[in-house]
Amino acid sequence: MLAFGNISIKRKLTLIIMAASSAVLVLAGASFWVYEWRSAPERVAEGLSSLAAVVGRNSTAALAFDDEKAAGEILGALGSTPNIVRAYLFRKDGSVLAAFERDPQMREPLRCQAGFTAYGAVDGGIELCRRIVHRGEMLGTIGLRSDLSEAEARIRGFAQIVSAVLLMSLLVALGISWGLQRIVSAPILALAGLAHAVSRERNYSLRAASANRDEIGELVEGFNQMLEQIQRRDEALRGARVELEKRVEELQREVRERRHAEENLAQRSEELQRSNQELEQFAYVASHDLQEPLRMVASYTQLLEKRYKNKLDGEANEFIGYAVDGVKRMQGLIHDLLAFSRVGTRGQEFAPTDCGAVVQRVLRVLQGAIEESGAAVSCDALPTVMADESQLEQLFQNLIGNAIKYRNSSAPAVHVSCKRDWGQWLFSVKDNGIGIDPQFAEKIFVIFQRLHNREEYAGSGIGLAICKKIVERHGGKIWVESELDKGATFYFTQPVEPVSIMLSAHFENSLCGGKS
Repeated sequence: MLAFGNISIKRKLTLIIMAASSAVLVLAGASFWVYEWRSAPERVAEGLSSLAAVVGRNSTAALAFDDEKAAGEILGALGSTPNIVRAYLFRKDGSVLAAFERDPQMREPLRCQAGFTAYGAVDGGIELCRRIVHRGEMLGTIGLRSDLSEAEARIRGFAQIVSAVLLMSLLVALGISWGLQRIVSAPILALAGLAHAVSRERNYSLRAASANRDEIGELVEGFNQMLEQIQRRDEALRGARVELEKRVEELQREVRERRHAEENLAQRSEELQRSNQELEQFAYVASHDLQEPLRMVASYTQLLEKRYKNKLDGEANEFIGYAVDGVKRMQGLIHDLLAFSRVGTRGQEFAPTDCGAVVQRVLRVLQGAIEESGAAVSCDALPTVMADESQLEQLFQNLIGNAIKYRNSSAPAVHVSCKRDWGQWLFSVKDNGIGIDPQFAEKIFVIFQRLHNREEYAGSGIGLAICKKIVERHGGKIWVESELDKGATFYFTQPVEPVSIMLSAHFENSLCGGKS
């Protein structure tokens, strides 16, 4: 194949035409020869069948009168047919009435039986048996055996004719291909020479000439157009070189300025990260320090209510109740704010965490709410992941607790599931509650954002913000799919760490026990 790639295009075209012609001629000749070779036994059998019919008609009298002499004379006439090796005339009972053997020393009975009509190839020849019937009565059987000498001679003659025709055809094809290839190779060689001259001299004003209107003519025209475009671009490049040098200087200056800006951005990013840490620490300290004065206000307000309950009118008692309720709400907000700040500042290191066991503990914590609401909580098999176990428990508690809390008139039905989604785990918590308007799907994850007033559903509006912060700390994301009055499904992802590729035994048996 490498040698073919290195020869000239003239020889390539000649060899291609010759190879194609040779393949067609050889295939045609071989097909005719194979057909002749395959059909030779059938033609010999057809000749034997005709000969057996003639001999059979001539032998009816000899068989009818059991005349061995007459039968022998009839079979002896087969000696004039050179391809007949032996012949037998069988009586009705299968015994031999007469026989003909071209070579008596190689006497061998026919394999066919009396009364059986068939032919087949045996020992390099064709053997045929045919019943002899006269006026509807079977008188006997004629058996003939022929060699294949005549067919072989015919095949050899046919092969010689095919070889001669093939040789003459190849010589004619060689002459025609040598003349026709010049029509294709001459303009291509001229184009190759022009391309070499352009490459060597860098002279893009040269053009190729061609009178053909075929694909080669289109190739030459396209090459000329390419040279014209290259010439124009070369002139434009020469004119733009000075401008390019100026632009390079400007780019170098821009690179220096951008590098300086990136350094400033990195410094600001570091300052922002430090500021975020300080804000988280401040939120933790502020919420922690606010606990004590709030407890004091709540204690003294409750003490005031206890001591002067009968001495104050109903409006004063109502005001005290508002104060106590406000203090409790403030304590709840501070507690939730403290929990929110601890997600980033007080988190534990990630470790292999059994999600099924985490959900089991959450269900035990929520057992009171489950029994009070008549909720049915079920879960599929859950994997083992790399996570902060306490935060993962807080995440499931918030999601399952919300599913029980925001219910409608029907008993809550909550289902926890997980599936492998490419390189991450996709968890879902589905309920049949009041649902969420899709336009608020993002708002619910913002801190202190509520969709209901406190009289309808208690809470501070921090729970889902904590969930979002926990999921993001674990490298995932959280979202909700829901419609009003059609329930809600909260999804969150967890990257698949090496330890979670080996799934826990939860994928064989659910630890949630079906329903709780």
